[in-house]
Amino acid sequence: MGTTSSALVMLFALFFIARLEFICSSTNSNVSCIANEREALMKIKGNLKDEANRLSLWVGKDCCTWKGVGCSNKTGHVVKLDLRNPIPAKFGHTTYYDDPIFKMHELSGQVSPSLLDLNHLHYLDLSMNNMQISNSLASLKSLRYLDLSSSISDETIPPHLGNLSRLQYLNLSYNYLPGSIPDTLGRLTSLTVLDLSSNDFNDSMTYSLCNLSSLVHIYLSYNSLRGAIPHCLGNLASLSILRLNYNQLQGPIPSEIGNMTQLTELDLSVNAFQCPIPSEMGNMTQLTELDLSLNAFQGPIPSEMGNMTQLTELVLSSNAFQGEIPNSMRNLCNLRVLDLSNNMFTGKLSTSIGSPFGGIHNSLADLSLYFNKLSGGLPNHLGEFKKLERLIIARNSFYGPSEEAALRSCYGFS
Repeated sequence: MGTTSSALVMLFALFFIARLEFICSSTNSNVSCIANEREALMKIKGNLKDEANRLSLWVGKDCCTWKGVGCSNKTGHVVKLDLRNPIPAKFGHTTYYDDPIFKMHELSGQVSPSLLDLNHLHYLDLSMNNMQISNSLASLKSLRYLDLSSSISDETIPPHLGNLSRLQYLNLSYNYLPGSIPDTLGRLTSLTVLDLSSNDFNDSMTYSLCNLSSLVHIYLSYNSLRGAIPHCLGNLASLSILRLNYNQLQGPIPSEIGNMTQLTELDLSVNAFQCPIPSEMGNMTQLTELDLSLNAFQGPIPSEMGNMTQLTELVLSSNAFQGEIPNSMRNLCNLRVLDLSNNMFTGKLSTSIGSPFGGIHNSLADLSLYFNKLSGGLPNHLGEFKKLERLIIARNSFYGPSEEAALRSCYGFS
């Protein structure tokens, strides 16, 4: 799910950038940058430690031609400043800090207060650096796009960011910020993307997030969030992606979540959710990926989940689900991955993989049923699953160890 989400965020960012009225490093510009804004950029440069001399090409009078600077092609005002570390994270966010090339290209130090002289900025990216960000950043009232990911470690979210009423994209991920998500973020009613993942927020989810009615993507994964999902989160009817995985959230899923009928990805894995799945989740008919694994969910799978006909991945493993697999699962004709392992499902395997799964034999590639209480033998029509690459059925009650091993060998599955 992470790869798909990253691609969607990138596509959104590219779409957003395309809408901005700026020219970036264009020698054919009909306008030159404004003198006081050029001076502000020079002060920003002078205040930062730049071991790789990334800003050494900031010379000449026309700052609109400087790398990372974009100006409006109508007014000449600086509307874009992109100081993102150009070296990609080669080994992922857990180890890239140790990459000496990445470290050398970090900009570090205090961001000059002169940044506030760029009061026409629409786009600001300071990510993957090691900067001290002033609270006065919230005075940039024209900002639409702000990326401070992996750049403000050991600080807290400036509460005054809530004053950026035009902000549409906010990324504060991978900063390991402690404490609570400030209520002031609930004032950012123009936000469409909010990424607060990989921090250390250790309080309950703030109800103020329910005010962000324009949100399309929310990323709150890899934190220490506690308590329940606010019922009012169901009011975010435009939401397409909701990722709350790897937290300490608990309690039941509120039935209001069924109001999110535009949701395409929902990841609640690795939390402490309990109780049965609400039947209202069946209203989310646009879902393509659903992961509820590694929780404490109980009860049967609601038959209404058969309404999720766009699902390609359904992962319910490592919970306490019970009962038989519902016949409505046959409706999931686009399903490629189905993981029901490590639960307490009952019924005959021939029924489970035959009748309920009969409608998905053309799409299913990965089926995991191990560690349940299924009985019976392998169905005769297993070979009709044309794309099946992996079938894991061990730790059930349908055969003894030797018979099971022989069947696995015969069918070529584990």
